[in-house]
Amino acid sequence: MNHSLFPTETKLRFYVERLIYGIVIAMPLQPLVGDVLLWITLAIAFVDLVRRGNLTLPTGYLSWTVAIFVAWTGLSALLSDHWQWSLGSWVYQIVAGGGMYYLVRTYISKPKQWRYFLQCLVGTALLVCCIGIYEYIFLPNIHIKEWVDATQFPKLMRRMASTLQNPNLLGAYLLMILSVVISYILVYVKGPKEDGENELISKGRHKQDALMMIPIGIVLFLTLVLTYSRGIWISFAAMILYWAIFVERKLFWSILLIPLVLYCYEGEIASRLWSIFQGTDTSADLRWALWDSTSYIVREHPLFGIGWNTFFLVYPDYNYYIQGPQVLMYHAHNLYLNVLAEAGIPGLISFLAVLVCHVYASISLKGDIFRQAAQIGVGALVVGVLVSGLSDFELYSHQVTMIFWQLMGLIGAFMKVHLNR
Repeated sequence: MNHSLFPTETKLRFYVERLIYGIVIAMPLQPLVGDVLLWITLAIAFVDLVRRGNLTLPTGYLSWTVAIFVAWTGLSALLSDHWQWSLGSWVYQIVAGGGMYYLVRTYISKPKQWRYFLQCLVGTALLVCCIGIYEYIFLPNIHIKEWVDATQFPKLMRRMASTLQNPNLLGAYLLMILSVVISYILVYVKGPKEDGENELISKGRHKQDALMMIPIGIVLFLTLVLTYSRGIWISFAAMILYWAIFVERKLFWSILLIPLVLYCYEGEIASRLWSIFQGTDTSADLRWALWDSTSYIVREHPLFGIGWNTFFLVYPDYNYYIQGPQVLMYHAHNLYLNVLAEAGIPGLISFLAVLVCHVYASISLKGDIFRQAAQIGVGALVVGVLVSGLSDFELYSHQVTMIFWQLMGLIGAFMKVHLNR
């Protein structure tokens, strides 16, 4: 490429694109490195915007939903009793997530870039699984007492956490990646259609990609199983149900594996599955009490909430289940209650609007295999997030929430190209 014409602008976009790939790779592995790359990239992108004279309001309703969510949570943080901490957390998590969304939507705009992006995303997930498998086999699990009720599950001595540092967070991360991997495979198996320009899709290349996705998907699924996260298992079953209804009816047969495992297999996986229907362990009791206490926070702060990421500061005043200010509960273990408590009713509505609008927009996507996979993948992603959100709040994790905004940004990129704006 000749950089003699508009050299600064061209080079800036080149650097931003490469840095985005770096963020995608670094964030699940080492979030500190990912954050450094993210803020450097945002600074370069801002310079690029100013030089090109494109510093304007968001374009398209998808960007507006994200902007409204970021703005409202910022206002909520500013009005918080703990506003200094809340504002810092808002910048660290919400502004960074919105910035990630903008970067992917704006700079990952061509099929070649989409392919590189997905290769970085899926390849990194495979590496995370390999690290988790190594730790699972060779390293002592020093946090197992924090993650498992020993009286209820005496045989469960290991849960996989890998670089996400927590089994539930690893499971949530893998759910998001599996929404991409399985959707890509399903589109290819059903037969990708011609793109919008009526050009034939390179079947050889996509066949190779699909064949590579299959073993990767198997590794991701087995790793997800070994997190022993019941909420994540239920969420994955909900994703399978979604694909079975809207994409491939034969997937209904895979749901029969659940009673088959319960009937034929006596082990930790079966005991965890049975416990879903029993609800007799301490984690279930704790969640019910936690949700009840959180509801009082919501009642007293229905509009602006208590401020982003201040739950652990406020909750001791409402904690009737385990009295004492020394008991730290960082989030409500429920997406809906947590966002309600920290950002109020408008905060939850604006977040749900982000999800619903991206799903609605994806319905109109047509073209190559990337957009066809995105058309069904974003629905699976949203189903996974909303169902897992019933029993946990994995988006509390900086790593998980950044991967979430990366994928939302990719849908935004598809729509931007689709609408030519």
